[in-house]
Amino acid sequence: MTDEEDHEEELLEAELDQSPDQAADWLRNLADELEDGEELTVSTDDDSVTVALPEDNLEFEVELEREPEDDEYDEIELEIELEWLVPSDEE
Repeated sequence: MTDEEDHEEELLEAELDQSPDQAADWLRNLADELEDGEELTVSTDDDSVTVALPEDNLEFEVELEREPEDDEYDEIELEIELEWLVPSDEE
């Protein structure tokens, strides 16, 4: 395990059951925050976390997968990942 993995802090994780319209609203709000500000607030029904946004570019990754669930259905998974650097909180 690397030092980076030793110090990783999970700020928020959630799995929500929502309609496509509700998920689109959530993503639209996230996109608006990305476009508008210096900070990004990620909220679920139970939690909310605010982090600084980068002054420059960020890394954007999209992954779309299909996995057989059973003989009748496949599971589609869309992952959207954004990464950026912010000043460390270490003193």
